[in-house]
Amino acid sequence: MRAATAIGAAVAISLIAVGCQSSQHATVPSGSASGKSGSSAPTVSASVARAQGASAWCTTRALVLRRGAPVSPMTGEHAVIYLLTNRGRRACSVRGYPHVALYARDGMALRFRYADGGGTYVTARKPVTIVLPHRASAYILVAKYRCDLGIMRDAASIRITLPTARSAILSYRVRLGISGAAGLSYCKGGRHDPGQLITVSPVEPTFAATSSLP
Repeated sequence: MRAATAIGAAVAISLIAVGCQSSQHATVPSGSASGKSGSSAPTVSASVARAQGASAWCTTRALVLRRGAPVSPMTGEHAVIYLLTNRGRRACSVRGYPHVALYARDGMALRFRYADGGGTYVTARKPVTIVLPHRASAYILVAKYRCDLGIMRDAASIRITLPTARSAILSYRVRLGISGAAGLSYCKGGRHDPGQLITVSPVEPTFAATSSLP
């Protein structure tokens, strides 16, 4: 996976389709037993839509985005999991690769390279339509490689964008809450340093589905 940085204050997240690539070894949220987020996620499960018109697309008012439980790094990979929860009364659908941008504390965009899934860490599977019943959550994994030559700037906020029906864009602002060596920091070593690549999973129904590992 490759580097990403976000402003330590807030994480701006809109959801358009762009994405990021992957990393190397799977990481599990701390406090979690089987690769599922260990945060206080809703008990209702998301599901993959198998029929056309399974549900309407989710609206900005229906969804809440928040950071999940910390992901324990394996080898040199760093990752952050995000949850999209449906607070609306009806089931709705989401689909695609989120577009991600990371920012420093002063608001400057960090010049990471971004990729849609793939590699040895983030899933390379194509996006599928995810149906979210009331209180169910979908998952997005943002990952990068460590900074072997040192950290230039800590990421303080992240912006994620995903398109929905009729060209609508879901937009959120969430605090990153992770800095330093364990965070999504911009590395020394130039733009093509391995730690400057951010990989992003498609929106998935489970945490385990965001990873390339079985």
